[in-house]
Amino acid sequence: MSESALLAWHDYFVTIAAVSATLAGLLFVGLTISLGQVLQGYGYLSRAFTALFMQFEMLLIGFFGIVPGQPTWVLGAEFIVTGVSILIGISIFAYHFPESALSAVLGSRGPRIVRAIFGYGGTLLPVMAGTGLILGVPLSLYLLIPSEVAALYLSIGNAWVFAVEIPRRAQLLRKSD
Repeated sequence: MSESALLAWHDYFVTIAAVSATLAGLLFVGLTISLGQVLQGYGYLSRAFTALFMQFEMLLIGFFGIVPGQPTWVLGAEFIVTGVSILIGISIFAYHFPESALSAVLGSRGPRIVRAIFGYGGTLLPVMAGTGLILGVPLSLYLLIPSEVAALYLSIGNAWVFAVEIPRRAQLLRKSD
């Protein structure tokens, strides 16, 4: 991919960096609101870590994409290292803080499978995009788009759970007691 073709993606990279930083802040607000409940249910810790680190991944991809004049293979390598590192981090954290019965909000098998698919897809697609950049595969950067969608889904969904749904359910429990 030529430098001029990469320049065509400049606005995309700037946008995902800005959106990712904003959503990471929103997640921190949601976590602060529900911190007591989040700390009681280990599954919530894993969700928070995944959502935050998916946004961190998108932030890094955005930053790497706007570095001027770097060779395409370097950008590809940055995407590969970022995606693999985030996947390893999320996997280790999920192993140590698995979903549990205590994380009842969207904790059934279906939502857990969707979150896992989006987590793996969101981290492996940048790896594939980076590999495509190194190999000179045209259009490989388009793999970043579904990766960003996965990160957005996880972050917005979890921000809702932390900021609204967990406090709402806690309030309902208090009223029923």
